[in-house]
Amino acid sequence: MTNESSSIYSRHLRRALRVVESSIAGMADDQMIWAPEGKWSSTNLIEHLSLGFLITTKGCRMVLRQGGPELPRPTLHQRWLAFRVLVLGYFPKRVIAPKMVCPRGLGPEDAKRNLVENIIEMDRVMLQCEEKFGSKIEMLSHPYLGPLTIKQWRKFQLFRVRRHMKQLHRLRQQMVQASGENSAAPARPSPA
Repeated sequence: MTNESSSIYSRHLRRALRVVESSIAGMADDQMIWAPEGKWSSTNLIEHLSLGFLITTKGCRMVLRQGGPELPRPTLHQRWLAFRVLVLGYFPKRVIAPKMVCPRGLGPEDAKRNLVENIIEMDRVMLQCEEKFGSKIEMLSHPYLGPLTIKQWRKFQLFRVRRHMKQLHRLRQQMVQASGENSAAPARPSPA
């Protein structure tokens, strides 16, 4: 990955890309695909983030085609979750990823390339939505958090990246421990 963050308008998304780049800096492909039994690898985490960016982009494009958002009213529970995540910075643990953002088994280079392309495209389409509909309108509905504005979506994506990069750092630590315990053990590819 090269430093593509200069082509991103949103400061939250620029920061998100920098966090990913610094988190995977220096990792070889065999390190990127290593995972403990039954867990996602670093490559899987990158692909998961990339798919989230892609789905958000598709949602924004749909809003642009429709001429505006058509969203259900948020539930009290969704408002509470959105407040906890976006204002307090608390990301619930053990949230099951929707199938549409579960990794499909890309290799490390493809996952990294897709992530950069998808975050840049998401930023571009979000900017179009913001220019057309304003910054205070709720644009898309998150499956757990409910309807969010573009500003909230950008912030959410940054928090989401930070959360998964903490997981990636833990993976790197586990990999070092595992290699110290059994230096002859081959790298285990992760389940996709």
